[in-house]
Amino acid sequence: MRINLLSSCALMSLLVAIPCANGCKSPTRYVDAGGNDVIVNAGKMNVQDWSLLADQCTQSMISAGVLQRYGDQSKPAGVLLNALVNETTEQFDGDAILKKIRIALLNTGRVEVIMTAGPGGRAEDPIAQSAQQAKAFMSGNDNALMAKNTPDLTLTAKLLQDQTKSGSDTQSTYILQMTLTDTPSGRGIWEGEANVMKRGGKATIGF
Repeated sequence: MRINLLSSCALMSLLVAIPCANGCKSPTRYVDAGGNDVIVNAGKMNVQDWSLLADQCTQSMISAGVLQRYGDQSKPAGVLLNALVNETTEQFDGDAILKKIRIALLNTGRVEVIMTAGPGGRAEDPIAQSAQQAKAFMSGNDNALMAKNTPDLTLTAKLLQDQTKSGSDTQSTYILQMTLTDTPSGRGIWEGEANVMKRGGKATIGF
């Protein structure tokens, strides 16, 4: 009888302990991607790092005033973005950074991104490219098509990484370098560099 009583007590203790163990974990919730409640990893890029790097560079470009030389809302300049050169040790989609840069550039009203042309004839939007070519052929404006798809500006971007360790702490620096080139002259008219530095021993919450 005593053995059964002890067994029952042990079982009850175990049942009580299970929800307590589960309660130690934070509940899943939505967080502000630009706030201080996101998870930060010292040894890898996080989504908020993409935003910080892109914002720094685009704000530098816009405040420099170089886009004021090109176009206006009635006739924006055409720009082509080269693929991001990733020289870090991490594998990720570079378009995540370029997309944020493109949004900021388009919002200036000074430039438009050319979607129907690219290096080696590889358009970002093949469907739009085929439609544009078909319309140009039917209207007899093939020569004008080439002029439309020739960019006024091109943008190159490179992502670098520097990582050091001290004891159990890791310090990572991610550097985004960008150059804006005027295609008629072939000269770089703006260069910018942004960096994000993080240090820690394990993933934490907040900047």
